Amino acid sequence: MPKQPKNSPLTILNHEFTIIELRADESSDPTGELELSTDVSIGTNADDKLLRACKLSVQFSSSNEDAPAPYCGKITINGMFRISESYAEHRRDQLIEVTATSILYGACREMLANLTARSSHGMLSLPSVSFFDPAKAPTKKAVKKTTASKKRPAKKAAKKTTRKPKSSQ
Repeated sequence: MPKQPKNSPLTILNHEFTIIELRADESSDPTGELELSTDVSIGTNADDKLLRACKLSVQFSSSNEDAPAPYCGKITINGMFRISESYAEHRRDQLIEVTATSILYGACREMLANLTARSSHGMLSLPSVSFFDPAKAPTKKAVKKTTASKKRPAKKAAKKTTRKPKSSQ
């Protein structure tokens, strides 16, 4: 039986492009590598802690001036998102930083593919990227110790054995 997808804790309310700049290289057969850079900004709502704004700018150009890439330009998109109230509060920032940004990046990829599909050098598909930063990953909250008053069966203590290290002679 196929696995049923579960609903995401993040809902996109809207998104809109504010900048779309696209230039095709004038040479007949540009074969250079594409260089990509992104800029992300995230906003919060003082009245609603579950409502977040995300702005993503993607710039793309040739990584080498001597070997031009087929296209260069910039695309900027703004999105508004709502986080599920049941989603853990300590993980909400990462949800926006990773998932919301990835959703907007996918919309940029689709827009550029549509714009370049009938352009002089064919369709441009932005490369896959990851917005996950392990350094910013939330740590697990400390688990509260249960007390005997919660009427849980007590666990027997494991027998401790200690070994003396072998001496090297």
